[in-house]
Amino acid sequence: MSNRALAFTAERLLHILRSFPAVKSYLVGFSGGADSTALLHALSVIQSQVNASITAVHINHGLHEDADQWQLHCESFCHQNKIELTCLKIEPSKCSGKGLEAEARHLRYKAMSKLLKPGTCLLTAHHADDQAETLLLNLMRGSGVDGLSAMPESRPLGEGVLQRPLLGFQNSALISYLQENHVEWAEDPSNRHLKHDRNFVRHELIPLLETRWPEVSKRLLLTRRAMTDARQLLERLADDYLGQNLVHVFALQITPRLFDDPELFKLVIRRWMQQSGASSIPAYRLESFYKQVQQSDSRHKINVHWNGWNLRLYKQHLWLHTDIGISPCPTVKWPVGHSKIDLGRDAGQLVLKTSGKHGVSSCDWPRPETGFFVGNRNSMVETVISQGSHHKSLKNLFQTAGIPPWLRDSIPLCKLEDELVAMGDWCFDEQFAFWMSENNIKLSWRPQHPLLQYIHTQQH
Repeated sequence: MSNRALAFTAERLLHILRSFPAVKSYLVGFSGGADSTALLHALSVIQSQVNASITAVHINHGLHEDADQWQLHCESFCHQNKIELTCLKIEPSKCSGKGLEAEARHLRYKAMSKLLKPGTCLLTAHHADDQAETLLLNLMRGSGVDGLSAMPESRPLGEGVLQRPLLGFQNSALISYLQENHVEWAEDPSNRHLKHDRNFVRHELIPLLETRWPEVSKRLLLTRRAMTDARQLLERLADDYLGQNLVHVFALQITPRLFDDPELFKLVIRRWMQQSGASSIPAYRLESFYKQVQQSDSRHKINVHWNGWNLRLYKQHLWLHTDIGISPCPTVKWPVGHSKIDLGRDAGQLVLKTSGKHGVSSCDWPRPETGFFVGNRNSMVETVISQGSHHKSLKNLFQTAGIPPWLRDSIPLCKLEDELVAMGDWCFDEQFAFWMSENNIKLSWRPQHPLLQYIHTQQH
Protein backbone atom coordinates (compact mmCIF):
# COMPACT_ATOMS: atom_id res chain seq x y z
CA MET A 1 0.00 0.00 0.00
CA SER A 2 1.61 3.24 -1.13
CA ASN A 3 2.11 5.96 1.48
CA ARG A 4 2.11 8.64 -1.16
CA ALA A 5 -1.15 10.57 -1.51
CA LEU A 6 -2.37 11.38 -5.01
CA ALA A 7 -1.56 15.02 -5.75
CA PHE A 8 -4.50 17.26 -6.57
CA THR A 9 -4.19 19.49 -9.65
CA ALA A 10 -6.57 21.44 -11.88
CA GLU A 11 -5.62 19.17 -14.78
CA ARG A 12 -6.62 16.06 -12.83
CA LEU A 13 -9.94 17.69 -11.92
CA LEU A 14 -10.57 18.43 -15.60
CA HIS A 15 -9.90 14.78 -16.47
CA ILE A 16 -12.39 13.67 -13.77
CA LEU A 17 -15.10 16.07 -14.94
CA ARG A 18 -14.71 14.85 -18.52
CA SER A 19 -15.35 11.29 -17.29
CA PHE A 20 -18.74 12.40 -15.90
CA PRO A 21 -21.88 12.70 -18.08
CA ALA A 22 -21.97 16.04 -19.92
CA VAL A 23 -23.99 18.83 -18.28
CA LYS A 24 -24.93 22.41 -19.14
CA SER A 25 -23.76 23.97 -15.89
CA TYR A 26 -21.87 23.25 -12.67
CA LEU A 27 -23.00 24.63 -9.32
CA VAL A 28 -20.32 24.35 -6.61
CA GLY A 29 -21.22 24.05 -2.95
CA PHE A 30 -18.84 26.63 -1.46
CA SER A 31 -18.35 26.97 2.30
CA GLY A 32 -15.10 28.91 2.12
CA GLY A 33 -13.22 26.05 3.84
CA ALA A 34 -10.10 24.43 2.44
CA ASP A 35 -11.82 21.60 0.54
CA SER A 36 -14.43 23.64 -1.34
CA THR A 37 -11.91 26.45 -1.92
CA ALA A 38 -9.51 24.02 -3.61
CA LEU A 39 -12.34 22.70 -5.79
CA LEU A 40 -13.63 26.12 -6.80
CA HIS A 41 -10.16 27.57 -7.41
CA ALA A 42 -9.20 24.64 -9.65
CA LEU A 43 -12.44 25.08 -11.55
CA SER A 44 -11.65 28.75 -12.11
CA VAL A 45 -8.30 27.71 -13.60
CA ILE A 46 -9.87 25.30 -16.10
CA GLN A 47 -13.05 27.31 -16.68
CA SER A 48 -12.27 27.96 -20.35
CA GLN A 49 -11.78 24.22 -20.94
CA VAL A 50 -15.04 23.14 -19.30
CA ASN A 51 -18.00 23.08 -21.69
CA ALA A 52 -20.39 24.26 -18.99
CA SER A 53 -21.00 27.40 -16.97
CA ILE A 54 -19.61 27.52 -13.43
CA THR A 55 -21.38 29.17 -10.50
CA ALA A 56 -21.24 28.70 -6.73
CA VAL A 57 -23.66 28.66 -3.81
CA HIS A 58 -22.85 29.51 -0.19
CA ILE A 59 -25.16 28.41 2.61
CA ASN A 60 -25.11 30.67 5.68
CA HIS A 61 -26.27 28.52 8.60
CA GLY A 62 -26.12 31.41 11.06
CA LEU A 63 -24.86 29.03 13.76
CA HIS A 64 -21.60 30.89 14.45
CA GLU A 65 -20.98 34.52 15.30
CA ASP A 66 -18.60 34.79 12.34
CA ALA A 67 -21.06 33.30 9.84
CA ASP A 68 -21.60 36.63 8.08
CA GLN A 69 -17.82 37.21 7.88
CA TRP A 70 -17.40 33.82 6.20
CA GLN A 71 -20.06 34.80 3.69
CA LEU A 72 -18.16 38.03 2.94
CA HIS A 73 -14.99 35.98 2.46
CA CYS A 74 -16.81 33.74 -0.05
CA GLU A 75 -18.20 36.75 -1.90
CA SER A 76 -14.71 38.30 -2.13
CA PHE A 77 -13.15 35.05 -3.37
CA CYS A 78 -15.77 34.59 -6.09
CA HIS A 79 -15.49 38.23 -7.15
CA GLN A 80 -11.72 37.88 -7.54
CA ASN A 81 -12.10 34.69 -9.57
CA LYS A 82 -15.00 35.97 -11.68
CA ILE A 83 -17.45 33.33 -10.46
CA GLU A 84 -21.11 34.12 -9.85
CA LEU A 85 -22.11 33.35 -6.25
CA THR A 86 -25.55 32.80 -4.72
CA CYS A 87 -25.81 33.15 -0.93
CA LEU A 88 -28.68 31.51 0.95
CA LYS A 89 -29.54 31.61 4.63
CA ILE A 90 -31.06 28.67 6.49
CA GLU A 91 -32.11 28.28 10.11
CA PRO A 92 -31.45 24.78 11.49
CA SER A 93 -33.71 23.85 14.39
CA LYS A 94 -32.31 22.25 17.53
CA CYS A 95 -35.76 20.76 18.14
CA SER A 96 -36.10 18.81 14.87
CA GLY A 97 -35.12 15.54 16.54
CA LYS A 98 -32.41 14.90 13.94
CA GLY A 99 -29.55 16.58 15.79
CA LEU A 100 -28.06 19.90 14.75
CA GLU A 101 -25.52 18.39 12.34
CA ALA A 102 -28.08 16.25 10.53
CA GLU A 103 -30.68 19.03 10.44
CA ALA A 104 -28.17 21.54 9.00
CA ARG A 105 -27.09 19.01 6.35
CA HIS A 106 -30.71 18.25 5.44
CA LEU A 107 -31.61 21.93 5.06
CA ARG A 108 -28.39 22.65 3.16
CA TYR A 109 -29.09 20.04 0.50
CA LYS A 110 -32.74 21.01 0.37
CA ALA A 111 -31.80 24.63 -0.33
CA MET A 112 -29.20 23.71 -2.97
CA SER A 113 -31.50 21.21 -4.68
CA LYS A 114 -33.97 23.99 -5.43
CA LEU A 115 -31.30 25.68 -7.57
CA LEU A 116 -30.79 22.62 -9.75
CA LYS A 117 -32.50 22.47 -13.12
CA PRO A 118 -32.28 19.71 -15.73
CA GLY A 119 -28.71 19.66 -17.02
CA THR A 120 -27.29 21.19 -13.82
CA CYS A 121 -24.71 19.37 -11.69
CA LEU A 122 -23.98 20.23 -8.07
CA LEU A 123 -20.32 19.64 -7.22
CA THR A 124 -19.32 19.13 -3.60
CA ALA A 125 -15.78 18.87 -2.20
CA HIS A 126 -16.11 15.63 -0.24
CA HIS A 127 -12.76 13.80 -0.33
CA ALA A 128 -11.23 10.45 0.60
CA ASP A 129 -10.87 11.31 4.30
CA ASP A 130 -14.57 12.23 4.41
CA GLN A 131 -15.33 8.80 2.95
CA ALA A 132 -13.36 7.03 5.65
CA GLU A 133 -15.03 9.10 8.38
CA THR A 134 -18.48 8.40 6.95
CA LEU A 135 -17.80 4.66 6.86
CA LEU A 136 -16.75 4.66 10.53
CA LEU A 137 -19.74 6.78 11.55
CA ASN A 138 -22.13 4.47 9.73
CA LEU A 139 -20.43 1.45 11.27
CA MET A 140 -21.09 2.92 14.73
CA ARG A 141 -24.74 3.44 13.75
CA GLY A 142 -25.13 -0.21 12.83
CA SER A 143 -25.53 0.48 9.11
CA GLY A 144 -25.68 -2.30 6.54
CA VAL A 145 -24.14 -2.55 3.08
CA ASP A 146 -25.62 0.79 1.95
CA GLY A 147 -24.13 2.72 4.86
CA LEU A 148 -20.76 0.96 4.62
CA SER A 149 -20.59 1.97 0.96
CA ALA A 150 -20.26 5.51 2.38
CA MET A 151 -21.01 8.36 -0.03
CA PRO A 152 -21.76 7.60 -3.69
CA GLU A 153 -19.79 9.48 -6.30
CA SER A 154 -23.05 10.51 -7.95
CA ARG A 155 -26.75 10.62 -7.18
CA PRO A 156 -29.86 12.47 -8.41
CA LEU A 157 -30.69 15.69 -6.57
CA GLY A 158 -33.66 17.94 -7.31
CA GLU A 159 -34.00 18.20 -11.07
CA GLY A 160 -30.27 17.74 -11.55
CA VAL A 161 -27.49 15.54 -10.23
CA LEU A 162 -24.93 15.64 -7.41
CA GLN A 163 -21.32 14.69 -8.22
CA ARG A 164 -18.34 14.37 -5.85
CA PRO A 165 -15.20 14.68 -8.00
CA LEU A 166 -12.65 14.76 -5.14
CA LEU A 167 -13.28 11.35 -3.56
CA GLY A 168 -9.93 10.08 -4.84
CA PHE A 169 -7.94 12.79 -3.04
CA GLN A 170 -7.01 13.15 0.60
CA ASN A 171 -7.47 16.37 2.54
CA SER A 172 -3.69 16.81 2.73
CA ALA A 173 -3.50 16.89 -1.08
CA LEU A 174 -6.09 19.68 -1.20
CA ILE A 175 -4.23 21.68 1.45
CA SER A 176 -0.98 21.27 -0.50
CA TYR A 177 -2.72 22.55 -3.64
CA LEU A 178 -3.89 25.69 -1.84
CA GLN A 179 -0.47 26.34 -0.31
CA GLU A 180 1.33 25.88 -3.63
CA ASN A 181 -1.05 28.34 -5.31
CA HIS A 182 -1.03 30.80 -2.38
CA VAL A 183 -4.78 30.58 -1.94
CA GLU A 184 -6.32 31.53 1.42
CA TRP A 185 -9.33 29.83 2.95
CA ALA A 186 -11.58 30.27 5.98
CA GLU A 187 -11.33 28.06 9.06
CA ASP A 188 -14.51 27.14 10.94
CA PRO A 189 -13.50 26.72 14.62
CA SER A 190 -16.49 24.42 15.18
CA ASN A 191 -14.64 21.83 13.09
CA ARG A 192 -12.49 21.26 16.18
CA HIS A 193 -15.38 20.76 18.60
CA LEU A 194 -15.35 17.12 19.70
CA LYS A 195 -19.03 17.18 20.66
CA HIS A 196 -19.78 16.62 16.98
CA ASP A 197 -19.46 12.94 16.02
CA ARG A 198 -17.58 13.57 12.78
CA ASN A 199 -15.03 15.80 14.51
CA PHE A 200 -14.46 13.13 17.16
CA VAL A 201 -13.83 10.53 14.47
CA ARG A 202 -11.55 12.91 12.55
CA HIS A 203 -9.44 14.27 15.40
CA GLU A 204 -9.49 11.46 17.96
CA LEU A 205 -10.47 8.08 16.54
CA ILE A 206 -8.63 8.01 13.19
CA PRO A 207 -5.33 9.37 14.63
CA LEU A 208 -5.52 6.66 17.31
CA LEU A 209 -6.12 3.96 14.69
CA GLU A 210 -3.23 5.35 12.63
CA THR A 211 -0.82 4.59 15.48
CA ARG A 212 -1.63 0.90 15.12
CA TRP A 213 -2.60 0.66 11.44
CA PRO A 214 -0.82 3.30 9.31
CA GLU A 215 -2.79 4.65 6.34
CA VAL A 216 -6.02 3.50 8.01
CA SER A 217 -8.09 5.79 5.76
CA LYS A 218 -6.85 3.92 2.70
CA ARG A 219 -7.62 0.60 4.37
CA LEU A 220 -11.14 1.77 5.14
CA LEU A 221 -11.61 2.80 1.53
CA LEU A 222 -10.81 -0.77 0.46
CA THR A 223 -13.72 -1.87 2.63
CA ARG A 224 -15.86 0.84 1.10
CA ARG A 225 -15.06 -0.42 -2.44
CA ALA A 226 -15.94 -3.99 -1.44
CA MET A 227 -19.21 -2.83 0.10
CA THR A 228 -19.98 -0.79 -3.02
CA ASP A 229 -19.51 -3.91 -5.19
CA ALA A 230 -21.77 -5.89 -2.86
CA ARG A 231 -24.38 -3.13 -2.83
CA GLN A 232 -24.47 -2.96 -6.63
CA LEU A 233 -24.96 -6.73 -6.85
CA LEU A 234 -27.80 -6.59 -4.31
CA GLU A 235 -29.37 -3.67 -6.16
CA ARG A 236 -29.45 -5.72 -9.35
CA LEU A 237 -31.16 -8.55 -7.46
CA ALA A 238 -33.76 -6.16 -6.02
CA ASP A 239 -34.26 -4.46 -9.40
CA ASP A 240 -34.95 -7.83 -11.00
CA TYR A 241 -37.80 -8.45 -8.56
CA LEU A 242 -39.15 -4.90 -8.84
CA GLY A 243 -39.04 -5.06 -12.62
CA GLN A 244 -41.38 -8.06 -12.57
CA ASN A 245 -43.68 -7.15 -9.67
CA LEU A 246 -43.84 -3.36 -9.25
CA VAL A 247 -47.29 -2.82 -10.76
CA HIS A 248 -47.16 0.90 -10.00
CA VAL A 249 -44.54 3.22 -8.53
CA PHE A 250 -46.60 3.10 -5.31
CA ALA A 251 -47.86 -0.52 -5.45
CA LEU A 252 -45.83 -3.73 -5.21
CA GLN A 253 -47.05 -7.30 -5.61
CA ILE A 254 -45.85 -9.78 -2.97
CA THR A 255 -45.06 -13.19 -4.45
CA PRO A 256 -44.36 -16.38 -2.42
CA ARG A 257 -40.68 -15.87 -3.25
CA LEU A 258 -40.67 -12.52 -1.42
CA PHE A 259 -43.02 -13.67 1.33
CA ASP A 260 -40.80 -16.61 2.30
CA ASP A 261 -37.43 -14.81 2.18
CA PRO A 262 -37.02 -12.16 4.92
CA GLU A 263 -33.68 -10.89 3.59
CA LEU A 264 -35.00 -10.51 0.05
CA PHE A 265 -38.14 -8.83 1.42
CA LYS A 266 -36.13 -6.22 3.31
CA LEU A 267 -33.72 -5.73 0.40
CA VAL A 268 -36.54 -5.15 -2.09
CA ILE A 269 -38.42 -2.75 0.19
CA ARG A 270 -35.31 -0.64 0.85
CA ARG A 271 -34.56 -0.48 -2.87
CA TRP A 272 -38.18 0.41 -3.64
CA MET A 273 -38.04 3.27 -1.14
CA GLN A 274 -34.91 4.62 -2.83
CA GLN A 275 -36.49 4.55 -6.26
CA SER A 276 -39.85 5.99 -5.17
CA GLY A 277 -38.31 8.97 -3.38
CA ALA A 278 -39.48 7.89 0.06
CA SER A 279 -37.15 8.13 3.05
CA SER A 280 -35.59 4.84 4.17
CA ILE A 281 -37.44 2.73 6.73
CA PRO A 282 -35.60 2.25 10.04
CA ALA A 283 -34.32 -1.32 10.24
CA TYR A 284 -36.31 -2.24 13.34
CA ARG A 285 -39.56 -1.00 11.78
CA LEU A 286 -38.91 -2.96 8.60
CA GLU A 287 -38.14 -6.09 10.62
CA SER A 288 -41.37 -5.72 12.60
CA PHE A 289 -43.38 -5.03 9.44
CA TYR A 290 -42.11 -8.21 7.78
CA LYS A 291 -43.15 -10.30 10.80
CA GLN A 292 -46.63 -8.75 10.70
CA VAL A 293 -46.93 -9.49 6.97
CA GLN A 294 -46.01 -13.12 7.57
CA GLN A 295 -48.63 -13.49 10.29
CA SER A 296 -51.36 -11.55 8.53
CA ASP A 297 -54.69 -12.74 7.20
CA SER A 298 -57.63 -10.91 5.64
CA ARG A 299 -58.77 -9.61 9.03
CA HIS A 300 -55.53 -7.89 9.95
CA LYS A 301 -54.70 -4.31 9.06
CA ILE A 302 -50.95 -4.19 8.46
CA ASN A 303 -49.30 -0.79 8.33
CA VAL A 304 -45.86 0.68 9.02
CA HIS A 305 -45.35 4.42 9.44
CA TRP A 306 -42.08 6.42 9.36
CA ASN A 307 -40.97 9.98 8.54
CA GLY A 308 -44.21 10.99 6.88
CA TRP A 309 -44.65 7.76 4.86
CA ASN A 310 -46.95 4.76 5.18
CA LEU A 311 -46.68 1.25 3.78
CA ARG A 312 -49.84 -0.91 3.91
CA LEU A 313 -50.69 -4.48 2.96
CA TYR A 314 -53.87 -5.34 1.05
CA LYS A 315 -54.56 -8.44 -1.03
CA GLN A 316 -50.93 -9.49 -1.55
CA HIS A 317 -49.93 -5.97 -2.54
CA LEU A 318 -47.99 -3.33 -0.65
CA TRP A 319 -49.26 0.23 -1.07
CA LEU A 320 -47.02 3.25 -0.43
CA HIS A 321 -48.34 6.73 0.32
CA THR A 322 -47.53 9.83 2.34
CA ASP A 323 -49.07 11.13 5.54
CA ILE A 324 -50.82 13.84 3.57
CA GLY A 325 -53.24 11.20 2.43
CA ILE A 326 -55.68 11.22 -0.45
CA SER A 327 -58.64 13.58 -0.18
CA PRO A 328 -62.10 11.98 -0.12
CA CYS A 329 -64.43 12.68 -3.00
CA PRO A 330 -66.59 15.69 -2.01
CA THR A 331 -70.38 15.59 -1.97
CA VAL A 332 -71.65 17.95 -4.67
CA LYS A 333 -74.74 18.39 -6.82
CA TRP A 334 -74.10 18.09 -10.54
CA PRO A 335 -75.69 21.16 -12.21
CA VAL A 336 -78.09 20.26 -14.99
CA GLY A 337 -76.57 20.83 -18.41
CA HIS A 338 -72.97 20.92 -17.22
CA SER A 339 -70.70 18.44 -18.95
CA LYS A 340 -68.17 18.05 -16.13
CA ILE A 341 -67.76 18.52 -12.41
CA ASP A 342 -64.63 19.21 -10.36
CA LEU A 343 -63.95 16.80 -7.48
CA GLY A 344 -60.74 18.31 -6.07
CA ARG A 345 -56.98 17.82 -6.40
CA ASP A 346 -57.05 14.02 -5.98
CA ALA A 347 -60.37 12.72 -7.30
CA GLY A 348 -60.08 15.01 -10.32
CA GLN A 349 -63.16 15.30 -12.56
CA LEU A 350 -66.21 13.43 -13.76
CA VAL A 351 -67.23 14.14 -17.33
CA LEU A 352 -70.42 13.36 -19.26
CA LYS A 353 -69.94 13.16 -23.02
CA THR A 354 -72.26 12.58 -25.93
CA SER A 355 -71.38 11.30 -29.37
CA GLY A 356 -70.47 14.20 -31.64
CA LYS A 357 -70.59 16.75 -28.80
CA HIS A 358 -68.14 18.08 -26.26
CA GLY A 359 -70.57 17.47 -23.40
CA VAL A 360 -74.19 17.05 -22.38
CA SER A 361 -76.77 19.82 -22.51
CA SER A 362 -79.95 20.32 -20.52
CA CYS A 363 -82.00 18.35 -23.00
CA ASP A 364 -79.74 15.33 -22.62
CA TRP A 365 -80.68 14.84 -18.99
CA PRO A 366 -83.43 12.26 -18.39
CA ARG A 367 -85.16 14.18 -15.58
CA PRO A 368 -83.78 17.70 -15.20
CA GLU A 369 -85.90 18.36 -12.13
CA THR A 370 -84.34 15.60 -10.08
CA GLY A 371 -81.03 15.89 -8.36
CA PHE A 372 -77.92 14.20 -9.72
CA PHE A 373 -75.30 14.04 -6.95
CA VAL A 374 -71.69 12.90 -6.67
CA GLY A 375 -70.17 11.88 -3.33
CA ASN A 376 -68.28 9.20 -1.44
CA ARG A 377 -69.48 6.06 0.30
CA ASN A 378 -70.16 7.92 3.56
CA SER A 379 -72.64 10.22 1.81
CA MET A 380 -74.67 7.39 0.29
CA VAL A 381 -77.93 6.30 1.93
CA GLU A 382 -78.35 3.53 -0.61
CA THR A 383 -75.32 1.20 -0.63
CA VAL A 384 -76.21 -1.24 -3.40
CA ILE A 385 -76.22 -1.02 -7.18
CA SER A 386 -78.96 -2.83 -9.06
CA GLN A 387 -77.73 -4.89 -11.98
CA GLY A 388 -80.74 -6.76 -13.32
CA SER A 389 -81.92 -9.32 -10.80
CA HIS A 390 -78.72 -8.86 -8.80
CA HIS A 391 -78.01 -6.25 -6.16
CA LYS A 392 -74.35 -5.73 -5.36
CA SER A 393 -73.22 -3.95 -2.22
CA LEU A 394 -70.58 -1.23 -2.27
CA LYS A 395 -68.36 -3.31 -0.01
CA ASN A 396 -68.52 -6.24 -2.40
CA LEU A 397 -67.90 -4.00 -5.42
CA PHE A 398 -64.88 -2.37 -3.76
CA GLN A 399 -63.45 -5.76 -2.86
CA THR A 400 -64.04 -7.14 -6.35
CA ALA A 401 -62.27 -4.11 -7.83
CA GLY A 402 -59.32 -4.66 -5.47
CA ILE A 403 -59.56 -1.15 -3.98
CA PRO A 404 -57.88 -0.88 -0.55
CA PRO A 405 -60.20 0.29 2.28
CA TRP A 406 -58.24 3.52 2.90
CA LEU A 407 -58.75 4.61 -0.73
CA ARG A 408 -62.45 3.88 -1.02
CA ASP A 409 -63.61 7.29 0.22
CA SER A 410 -61.85 8.84 -2.77
CA ILE A 411 -63.81 6.86 -5.38
CA PRO A 412 -66.64 9.01 -6.81
CA LEU A 413 -70.16 7.57 -6.48
CA CYS A 414 -73.16 8.96 -8.37
CA LYS A 415 -76.75 8.93 -7.20
CA LEU A 416 -79.93 9.91 -9.03
CA GLU A 417 -83.17 10.36 -7.04
CA ASP A 418 -81.31 8.94 -4.01
CA GLU A 419 -80.47 5.76 -5.91
CA LEU A 420 -76.86 4.71 -6.31
CA VAL A 421 -76.32 4.52 -10.06
CA ALA A 422 -72.54 4.56 -10.63
CA MET A 423 -69.22 3.77 -8.98
CA GLY A 424 -66.35 5.50 -10.73
CA ASP A 425 -66.98 5.04 -14.43
CA TRP A 426 -66.94 1.24 -14.59
CA CYS A 427 -69.91 0.01 -12.56
CA PHE A 428 -73.45 1.23 -13.33
CA ASP A 429 -77.03 0.66 -12.28
CA GLU A 430 -78.76 -1.25 -15.09
CA GLN A 431 -81.35 1.47 -15.83
CA PHE A 432 -78.73 4.22 -15.70
CA ALA A 433 -76.50 2.27 -18.07
CA PHE A 434 -79.51 1.80 -20.42
CA TRP A 435 -80.24 5.55 -20.38
CA MET A 436 -76.62 6.36 -21.23
CA SER A 437 -76.63 3.86 -24.07
CA GLU A 438 -79.93 5.17 -25.49
CA ASN A 439 -78.66 8.74 -25.42
CA ASN A 440 -75.11 7.97 -26.57
CA ILE A 441 -73.79 9.37 -23.30
CA LYS A 442 -70.58 8.21 -21.62
CA LEU A 443 -69.49 8.89 -18.05
CA SER A 444 -65.73 9.35 -17.71
CA TRP A 445 -63.69 9.72 -14.52
CA ARG A 446 -60.37 11.59 -14.68
CA PRO A 447 -58.56 11.12 -11.36
CA GLN A 448 -55.45 13.18 -10.57
CA HIS A 449 -53.72 11.27 -7.76
CA PRO A 450 -51.31 8.59 -9.09
CA LEU A 451 -52.82 5.79 -6.99
CA LEU A 452 -56.35 6.68 -8.08
CA GLN A 453 -55.14 6.77 -11.67
CA TYR A 454 -53.71 3.28 -11.20
CA ILE A 455 -56.98 1.98 -9.71
CA HIS A 456 -58.92 3.56 -12.56
CA THR A 457 -56.64 1.93 -15.15
CA GLN A 458 -57.09 -1.46 -13.49
CA GLN A 459 -60.86 -1.31 -14.03
CA HIS A 460 -60.62 -0.77 -17.78
